[in-house]
Amino acid sequence: MFRTTKQRLAACTAAAAVAAAAASFAAPTAATGAAAQGELTYGTVILLQNQYGGDGGYLDTNGVSSQPGATYNVSTNDRPNSRGPATSEWRVVSATGKATGARVISGDIVYLINQYGSHHTYLDTNGVSDQSGAKYKVSATTTKDRGPGTGKWHIFGVRSSPNDGHIRTDDIVHLLNDYGSANGGFLDTNGRSSQGGGAKYGVSTSPYSDRGTGTGSWKVLHS
Repeated sequence: MFRTTKQRLAACTAAAAVAAAAASFAAPTAATGAAAQGELTYGTVILLQNQYGGDGGYLDTNGVSSQPGATYNVSTNDRPNSRGPATSEWRVVSATGKATGARVISGDIVYLINQYGSHHTYLDTNGVSDQSGAKYKVSATTTKDRGPGTGKWHIFGVRSSPNDGHIRTDDIVHLLNDYGSANGGFLDTNGRSSQGGGAKYGVSTSPYSDRGTGTGSWKVLHS
């Protein structure tokens, strides 16, 4: 009888532990509730500051593009929106149907929509780049998917605090283009830009997440 009681006590203890663990797993957390302050959500308009040399400039549309199907050239600029209204502002939209207001998670696929003018344009790869070490040219187009995956970007956080995979303001990210099912290369600064209006560096894609120190790293900032 003693062994049976002991076994029952052990079973009860084990059951209680399992129940506690299950309750803890099922409890609402920041991941299932409303986004916390600083967390990037879909529909938010952001700036992207390149980290080459500590400040490689802000991702920016600049001038009419000569690429077939493209609308604007893309470069970086020393100061955000200094060249024109909202040229450095990009709205983050899910490419997989996540709702406006949902968190942006490392590994998500997004569209980046430039806010300049009445016809907003999508960040896009378009044509093979002739820059050393580059893969594809980058421009902006009014067409959401000009080619298969050319307007889609996988967003990867370098790190976050806490380490929960959420993208936050001031986080550093890499952006991998989905052309050819993610072989479009990482968004990258490469060489001085020939564009006027305060342009800083040319923008293309690279096979490497950081072709040079910080060239493929972008800080997320609220506009």
